[in-house]
Amino acid sequence: MEGMMTVESKINIFEIAQPPISCKLIIAAEQPVVNGIFVDFILFNHIDRDLSVLTWHTPLEGFYSKLFIITDQYNEQVDYQGPIIKRANPSPEDYQLIRANGNVATLLDLSLVYDLIPGDYKIKLNKKTLQVIENDMPFCICQCEIDTLTFRVN
Repeated sequence: MEGMMTVESKINIFEIAQPPISCKLIIAAEQPVVNGIFVDFILFNHIDRDLSVLTWHTPLEGFYSKLFIITDQYNEQVDYQGPIIKRANPSPEDYQLIRANGNVATLLDLSLVYDLIPGDYKIKLNKKTLQVIENDMPFCICQCEIDTLTFRVN
């Protein structure tokens, strides 16, 4: 048509790639206090290369810092009663290898360091950043995107 101008439309496509590392926290909805209160933490490596994660301040190292924020049914924080370790620089032994497309997991008993009495609770990770290396070189700082979970102690 005469007098009509065509306008080229430009579309920019932005894809969000899956992060190389992701986290999962699993806790049973109800647990009896006499057996311990267990939470499972899993790290997944989503790439085709081995990666290592600094375990400090993660469930992978166990209770050497306040790993979780736990609140009771009144939204009051439950105090962490375990050790807190101060350190120098990390050594190679402080990193956990996660094979290509693999995972690592740990199971922790919350009742060892949190005074959990019968009631309803919420739990989330306290520290959500992970220092990741590949072949002893910095690779990335990843975020653990984990929702707050609820559980009941009987």
